[in-house]
Amino acid sequence: MRHASWCLLLYLSIIATSAAQAPQAPLLAALQANRLSLTMSDGRPGGPGWDWLVREARDARFTLIGEEHGVAETAQFAAALFTTLRESGYSRCAIELSPVIAQDVEAAARRNGVRGIEEFLTAPGTFTFYNMQEEAQFLADVVAAAPRNERVLWGFDREIFSDRYLISKLEPRVPPGARAAFARLQEASTNARAKNARTGNPDDLFFLAEDPALVTALRAAWPHPDRESDAVMRTIEESLAIEAAERAGGAWPYMQRRAQWGRSNLAALLRADQGRAAAPKILMKFGYNHMIRGANYFNNFDLGTMADEVAALTGERAFHILVLPGPGSRQAVLGGSGFGSVASDSVDELRAGDQRLTRVLSNANATGHEVIDLRPLRRLAMRGLESWNADVVRTIHGYDAVVIWKGAHAASGLTAPRPGPGPGPGPER
Repeated sequence: MRHASWCLLLYLSIIATSAAQAPQAPLLAALQANRLSLTMSDGRPGGPGWDWLVREARDARFTLIGEEHGVAETAQFAAALFTTLRESGYSRCAIELSPVIAQDVEAAARRNGVRGIEEFLTAPGTFTFYNMQEEAQFLADVVAAAPRNERVLWGFDREIFSDRYLISKLEPRVPPGARAAFARLQEASTNARAKNARTGNPDDLFFLAEDPALVTALRAAWPHPDRESDAVMRTIEESLAIEAAERAGGAWPYMQRRAQWGRSNLAALLRADQGRAAAPKILMKFGYNHMIRGANYFNNFDLGTMADEVAALTGERAFHILVLPGPGSRQAVLGGSGFGSVASDSVDELRAGDQRLTRVLSNANATGHEVIDLRPLRRLAMRGLESWNADVVRTIHGYDAVVIWKGAHAASGLTAPRPGPGPGPGPER
């Protein structure tokens, strides 16, 4: 009886101790302890955190930067990383632009560096989420660091704003039998622009409102297009289909279709590089929902998962870096008149509240920028923590490292008129 009472007291003591220490406490303690410093001087990274990131990225086939958009330091960091990794075989950079726009941005950079990019991005009929000074400089730096006889920028995303530009590229090449179908496509673009100007509703933008059947009909009437026209039509058609999926079924079908489009574009790049003695290494820079390993934050398998699987086929690996604005930071967000600066603490795309990544992963007492190696923390993030913070658990297993800026600056928007009053519906635009 005395033994049974002792066991009961021991059991109650264990329960009391467990209740006093929340299950996430060891993980949070490890997050705070496992940090390296990172410096930024005139846009150039340094310090032990930077040195460690470079060593890890050099040994990988793919390096993936998953970002919170609109942070000046992130664009500078990405440019410096690609330039540093060139000597390790990195000669491809995949970005969150559509394939045609990325190709034409590179052509503009080859002609006139960052000024050529800025002129292209601010021309009438063209607007992208890269219309920021630091992002334009990132693109120019990547092109300048790459071999002049090879294409370096590869766009994997859909298009939202630049329908007039893409359609204008088709106009001089349309064969006689496809002119009627092309005229209907052109008219739909013109009408959408006029309606959006009247209503101010981003849902009236061409790519967010029109039917992909417009391009399907054009392709049927134009059976053997030249290579560039084919790429333009595929980009328009799939961009319309991605947004149509959202109108019909909501966020998940939209994200699934968008992920499939990105993965198909990565597959095209890999096919283009087949047969080389050494496969070129690829740096990717996208929103953090796209770059995570495994199911992303909306339970789609995106580019981050594909990169890991492709690397594993040849015994190689992908290195995933999450980059977030931390305490005291600001970032650029698209609004009615262009990109404006907002406090990063007000941005909550995943609607996670106080459990958002920028709050849980950041160190409120940090004296500067920090890098966290997430891999040693995985043994502490197995089961039982999902009810506390599933996003943090997913991040620890889906990313290898986190860069957290202390007092980051908002990127500066390029000065030019932009179409429509906002980015349109849906998270992680």
